[in-house]
Amino acid sequence: MRGGAVPRHAWLRRVAPLVLLLAAWLWPWLARAAAEPIVRVEVDARQPVLVGQQVGIDVTILAPNYFLSAPAFPALQVPGAVVTLPDARALNSTETIDGVVYAGIRKTYAFTAEQDGEFRLPAATIRFTYAGDDGTPREGSVTLPVITIRAGAGGPGTAPARATAGRPLLPVARLTVTQALDHEVGHGVVRLRAGDALVRTVTTFAPQTQAMMIVPPHAAAPRGVRMFRADPRLSDDAGAAAAPGGTRVDTLTYVFERPGTYTLPAVTADWVDPATRQPASSEAPAVKVEVAAARNGGALAPGGPSAGALPGEGGLPWRTLLWAAGALLGAAALALLWRRLRPRLARLRQRRAERRRARAEGAEARLAATLRACRAGDAAAASQALGGWIRAAHGTTPAAWAEAVGDAALADAVTGLQRHLYGAPPAPSAWDGNPLAQALGRHARPALPRRPRAPPALPPLNP
Repeated sequence: MRGGAVPRHAWLRRVAPLVLLLAAWLWPWLARAAAEPIVRVEVDARQPVLVGQQVGIDVTILAPNYFLSAPAFPALQVPGAVVTLPDARALNSTETIDGVVYAGIRKTYAFTAEQDGEFRLPAATIRFTYAGDDGTPREGSVTLPVITIRAGAGGPGTAPARATAGRPLLPVARLTVTQALDHEVGHGVVRLRAGDALVRTVTTFAPQTQAMMIVPPHAAAPRGVRMFRADPRLSDDAGAAAAPGGTRVDTLTYVFERPGTYTLPAVTADWVDPATRQPASSEAPAVKVEVAAARNGGALAPGGPSAGALPGEGGLPWRTLLWAAGALLGAAALALLWRRLRPRLARLRQRRAERRRARAEGAEARLAATLRACRAGDAAAASQALGGWIRAAHGTTPAAWAEAVGDAALADAVTGLQRHLYGAPPAPSAWDGNPLAQALGRHARPALPRRPRAPPALPPLNP
């Protein structure tokens, strides 16, 4: 070895600490540069699950920095099972992984097996937009991992809830059945007259279960009573903190044609007890009805010397008798027509109410909800309403629509909303929604219909 030359192993000992120090200094930047979106899937139940039991599947998407558009969660198709995405607000969160701050959005699918077996969730792809380190939009996507859910009856001696020939799929939930009548009940009896109708509203609630899984309740009518069943009303209160679940409302109309005493049977709903795994049922109690004769049900009794008196011989004039008979026939026809039309009118009013609710949920209502949330400073409600309005009116995301409009103030307001919700600011601050409301007012005014001009009432002065 020459004089003054440094041995190789000594040189390595001197350089190694510098390399380690440089790697430690560069590691946060390298980790941030390599950060990619992450997806997590969790099944919120022990396996095997029961057939007919609703199970929650939590899907969490994590993106670096913050989201610029909400992920488009797809519909999942699984043969032999029902998988739905309840219309509930997504849960937002933040998480730090290896020094990188991630924004998270979680949605929950509802899974219900219709038969025994193993079910695999499809490897669906979810796309979204998130902010890079410099704030520029980046397109991201994640693919759901393959998740297997096993479903079975639960062992010997249990009653499966699976659908068989002539038997629907029973929900695995303790149902609650209540009823309401449109007539007063006095001493346990409803008193009516012949020709009257009684409306019986039956409400069935299933905890932790969607309304579509509630089977139609069993209802019957005694002999001499006609029953009309309206279309059910279904609602899911997934966001209710006290008792989330599904509600089914059935409206039954009973028409009593003859006097007498009747007992409307109890209305029962079948289900499977989640604790004992045995079939069970809940019911609304029977209703006792006493029907008296109609007020105008008597026959015409002509006066005079004899019932067979001829006109001009002391009896009623024959024209008066004809008018009275015609009036009675007309009243009877109107009463019969009213009996037939009353249930149809009730169904018509129900359909009109449903159409009004559907119009209220349209694009204009969502735009109005967005403007209200902006003026109130509610960032979460504004983001949800804005996304729903843009999807309904333009079929795209808020960030893409703002960029296509070409308004810098609108784009800055949308980006500021997303950064406020999903970013990691150093200190919490109130969100000002007035800039976004003003920008939406410039580009989202609904076009008012033009009214036809009425022709002038007077001719021109100088033709």
